[in-house]
Amino acid sequence: MAEKYYTLGSFKPETSVGFLIRRCGVLLSQVADRRFGSLPISFTQWTVLVWLAERAHASPTELSAYLGHDMGALTRVVDELERGTLVRRERSLHDRRAVQIAITPEGRRLAQAGKRVVLDLLNSVLEPYSKTDADALISLLRRFLTQIQEHRQRCNPITAPQEH
Repeated sequence: MAEKYYTLGSFKPETSVGFLIRRCGVLLSQVADRRFGSLPISFTQWTVLVWLAERAHASPTELSAYLGHDMGALTRVVDELERGTLVRRERSLHDRRAVQIAITPEGRRLAQAGKRVVLDLLNSVLEPYSKTDADALISLLRRFLTQIQEHRQRCNPITAPQEH
């Protein structure tokens, strides 16, 4: 795109890509939180569990960077999950000073139960759209995510955490 999309004269928050994506994320999280009322975990806790379910373990730094939680907030979430025996902290086999977070079988079970809640929510939100429209939306969002990750890396190559 050679011509700049936004100008000082045309920019409005309600047409800002950043604002719209952020607002959709906030609203989706609020609705998901309500739907998780039937489970013993919150939507935020589920996001940690479902991410951990895809790997053997993760460092707190990896988890914090990927989920966008600051380390203090992440520590509180992991503490709650550990009290519920849904995750455990383990010493790294490579560096005994480092801690890894691993999901337990019960955490894996609740990650799967929460996935059903999220699938129901996402399917209901996407219901008015055709499969083609939904696929196009997902494709554009994935491309946009890649663009933002590359931009972040160019702007801050040393401290930008890597996405997985």
